[in-house]
Amino acid sequence: MEKIYSSIIDNKNKIESDFADCSDFLLRECVVDKRKCVVCVLDGMINSLQLSHMIMEPLLSYEGGSKTGAQLFDSLKSRVINSLEMQEADYFEDIYYFLASGFAALFIDGVSKCLVLGIQGFEKRMPDDPPVESDVKGAKECLTETLNDNKAILRRRLKTPDLKLKQLKVGKEIKKSVVLAYIKGSASEELVSDAERRITQAPIETLQDFGELSSFLDSDISSFFSAVGSTERPDKLCSKLLEGRVAVLIDGTPFALFVPHLFSDSFSTVDDYDDLPFYATFNRLLKYFAFFVSILLPGVYVAAGTFHQELIPTSLLYTIAMAEATTPFSLMQEAIMEFILYEIMREAGIRLPKMIGHAVAIIGALVIGDAVVNAGLVGSPMLVVVAITAIASYVIYPLYESVSVLRLIFIIIGGFSGIYGIILGISVICVNISALNPYGVPFSAPISPLNVRSIGDIFYRESWRKLARRKVRIQNLRGVDINEI
Repeated sequence: MEKIYSSIIDNKNKIESDFADCSDFLLRECVVDKRKCVVCVLDGMINSLQLSHMIMEPLLSYEGGSKTGAQLFDSLKSRVINSLEMQEADYFEDIYYFLASGFAALFIDGVSKCLVLGIQGFEKRMPDDPPVESDVKGAKECLTETLNDNKAILRRRLKTPDLKLKQLKVGKEIKKSVVLAYIKGSASEELVSDAERRITQAPIETLQDFGELSSFLDSDISSFFSAVGSTERPDKLCSKLLEGRVAVLIDGTPFALFVPHLFSDSFSTVDDYDDLPFYATFNRLLKYFAFFVSILLPGVYVAAGTFHQELIPTSLLYTIAMAEATTPFSLMQEAIMEFILYEIMREAGIRLPKMIGHAVAIIGALVIGDAVVNAGLVGSPMLVVVAITAIASYVIYPLYESVSVLRLIFIIIGGFSGIYGIILGISVICVNISALNPYGVPFSAPISPLNVRSIGDIFYRESWRKLARRKVRIQNLRGVDINEI
């Protein structure tokens, strides 16, 4: 990193050379207390009114009789500049980072450091309804792409100085702001230090989205499931922080990461804690049932129709046999073809502009729902299985990526080895889930090892009279050994 020069001319030439052909770069030379100064900003990143009233007016009207540049620097910093957000920078790389964050840079002749002043004023999106994690009774607010706004949202919900928001820089080539959020006293110090170490040591050239950093926070064991959770809901993120977890906010993305993420987290929603206990329990069990249906139903159907016809009721077996007699493909081939067509239609519906997105639904209904059956390519029972599986997979949307691949694997296993292969596959998945141990916390906790105190919020939901008396922390679950990290 190149250090700032003491000569104002050298600093001016350097910064103008680096920002050559940048039309948004603005530079103003001025004389403050008989000493040459340079003020630099990036247009569109700052508030022009604040620049004028808080910086330029006090600078141009100041006459303090400073004998040296160092004295002028200290005077401007301590009693002239009106900006509350003020830092010193010693290197040009730090200055460029601050300029791109909405700061103004002040150079003084004879001083080999720069004063950066926060006057942010760039355009940003306001918090709106969560577009991905929708709910019925929860808060209608989501995180935004602006890091400072996200910090303010968390601070507004958790009004305590124990909420720590430690800002880091990630990226070897281009730095990006990342905030490590945790509640002191709730989160383990070892967990916080390990998460910070993984972030700072991540070999990332330029960080653009949360998915790039998520891989470095995840478990080292290969799995279809991730030990890093993500959410766009501040209420959900606050509840994770209160449980002793660590959150990661990244500038430019509306999703926050939190670690450690447990398998059971994917089956709870904000509405579960607003509904009555019996209804929340019904919904929770429904999610677990939908998870197994979305993964296993196509594979079990293929295995039973191919190898274990005795497991199918006689009337249903006749229906399946009549449908399959007119199709040229096996059950396994039909299932794979239908699910691939379904995923193509789903992906097209996501990527197409909203104005023509409805066309995909019409074409999908015609192609998948009617044409393939009338053409004799797929049997009607298989179409029903695909429809039920697709709907069930959206019930546990946080696991959709894992489910969409696992069900294809189980279809192939069922087509080649029957029910016995599916049972073996389930065993492998269970072993893999139990083997994940991110940050010293079992991914399968509190189901395995079983934690009786926490089970009241896993398969069923206890009343708030009981939940309010509990003080569950992630490091207090059975099988947790955070000191191993």
